[in-house]
Amino acid sequence: MEYITIKEAAKKWGVSEVVARKYCRENRIPGAKPGDKGWEIPKRAKKPEKLPGRVAEPYIPPLAKKLIHQKTKKNYHGLYDSVVTDLTYSSCRLASNRLTWNQVDSIFRKGKVEVAFEPMKVSDCIEVQNHIFCVDFIIDRVGEPLTERLIAQLHYQLTVGTIDHRKGLVTPGVYRDKDEIMAKRPVPRAADVDRLMEKLIKEYEKRAEIGMREILDFHVQFEKIAPFEDYNGRLGRLLMFKECLRKDVMPFIIDDKRRRQYLDGLKAWDTDRLPFMEVAAATQERFAAMVDQRKLGEYRRGNYGNPSDGEEDWDDDFEEEELDDELFK
Repeated sequence: MEYITIKEAAKKWGVSEVVARKYCRENRIPGAKPGDKGWEIPKRAKKPEKLPGRVAEPYIPPLAKKLIHQKTKKNYHGLYDSVVTDLTYSSCRLASNRLTWNQVDSIFRKGKVEVAFEPMKVSDCIEVQNHIFCVDFIIDRVGEPLTERLIAQLHYQLTVGTIDHRKGLVTPGVYRDKDEIMAKRPVPRAADVDRLMEKLIKEYEKRAEIGMREILDFHVQFEKIAPFEDYNGRLGRLLMFKECLRKDVMPFIIDDKRRRQYLDGLKAWDTDRLPFMEVAAATQERFAAMVDQRKLGEYRRGNYGNPSDGEEDWDDDFEEEELDDELFK
């Protein structure tokens, strides 16, 4: 094979010698190799194609941006701390976790569990701590599209180190290989999970517009597939919250008081979407009230103004107000 020098290649391609050397260092010229007198480039090598431009950063809606901002500053007097505690408490409570709101909040803020008048399960404490990490995970990745990889990573974080994991009842981040789940309800065959999840995510992500109805529909279909052996409910609710933030939809947190309406809404979705929509709307208003009480009303959907205006005026150092207990518990 005949070779030419950097100088000859640069002249042939109409670029500077600096650029030609850069092509070589980046391994963009097949067959190029360092020689005694510099790079040796195959005489028939073609000029490397231009690399694609830098991918634009995903748009982050103002409410999501605020949560990221407070999380980065480790601010525990704003919306971020309320979201972590309330979402963790409510979702784990739906899954029969018995820790109180105050105990969940103490684990989040202090890494300690407050004394209780009744015995606590070790598994409840581990699951709460894992869920707290998962809320941080979805805030950090809020701008990313849904993928099987992201969902698997979230499930891994949610389940790793739990008692169920130690007992071999759940494999963190891996789709189930059995045709039944711990919840003992009809689910698709394990052999179909890969195909069904790929189809679900692909159809969801290709939608031109995604709003509340599409997010709820994704949640219902996800729970029907039940891709993992357990923890599908908590995982699905985390994904719903993430997608609300990502798609500029006012988020919502389903609490234990609405357990029956929530489950009935899931079952009826294919024939009657109203029950689940009503649950989502009611909890959405509850979350909006929390946003308003945290002095963040300007970040409610439809009333943002220009997100770039006054960004540095986001004051996290305000004095925390006395909030209505019912709002959180």
